[in-house]
Amino acid sequence: MTTTLIDLSVDGRKIAGLAAGGDAAGTPLIVALHGGGYGSGYFDVPGHSLLALGEATGFPVFALDRPGYGGSDSLPRGRATFGDSAEVLDAAIGALWTDHGEGRPGVVLLSHSIGSAIAVHVAARRPHWPLLGISLHGVGDRSPEHIISAWRAIPTNGPVELPPEQRRALLYGPAGTIDVEVVEAAKASVEPIPLEEMLEIVGDWPENLAELASKVVVPVQYTLAEYDGLWVVDSSRVATFAGYFTSAPWIEAGLQPGAGHNLDHHRLSRALHLRQLAFAWECAARATAADEYDDRLTGQERHT
Repeated sequence: MTTTLIDLSVDGRKIAGLAAGGDAAGTPLIVALHGGGYGSGYFDVPGHSLLALGEATGFPVFALDRPGYGGSDSLPRGRATFGDSAEVLDAAIGALWTDHGEGRPGVVLLSHSIGSAIAVHVAARRPHWPLLGISLHGVGDRSPEHIISAWRAIPTNGPVELPPEQRRALLYGPAGTIDVEVVEAAKASVEPIPLEEMLEIVGDWPENLAELASKVVVPVQYTLAEYDGLWVVDSSRVATFAGYFTSAPWIEAGLQPGAGHNLDHHRLSRALHLRQLAFAWECAARATAADEYDDRLTGQERHT
């Protein structure tokens, strides 16, 4: 696999990340947004790399460092909200589309955890570039009370580093769902989490989710892992979350057995990534078919 570094300048702000090129005809641009406490390398763990699989199947994949992570500039103090991040990423993805979108049907966002919350914000903005769909996992609408209490009790305004044992307990499923060496390899992409993100994901996010989701007018794929330690997990929560997207033309939603929060690093990661890419392909194919149908209708009108 050939991975290249992304270095974008958008309105004077740097957005960095990783890219892997696939060139199959008809494939959309894939933009991946990582969660809290990881950079773009979250999607490039050896043996579980979304970028490698995307390249192998012909999809161009761009994993962006969200503002404040990796090589990307931080947002100003007091502006590190999901909505502000979405505004910056909206512009960055627009720049990617300008540079790499020629001949492609559009963009599909694949996202994890806090990145999924921000992906909903991006979609709710109804960006000017052609967003075809959003795939969300590692996010929910209700956190366990002990998580809410723990996040709110953190006595600092700076970035937070979760101890390795807490990271293992909250973000990964039980033995048998993961390989120990993969958890170790994933540590290379670990970064501190801005406390603002931790507080927003258990505060404003669940309060604002229904309103935001109602503004999303593209297809949605949603997956919640059985052993996700950051969210209340059961089939009713999956159905409730999917039900917020009242304007989406179609929705795929399911509970993933045998995996934890960092589903991309579990033994079932390949299954997740293949489903995500299949979803992206279907979004692109349906959009292309709809455009061709509209073109035929327009042509008929010109000749009547």
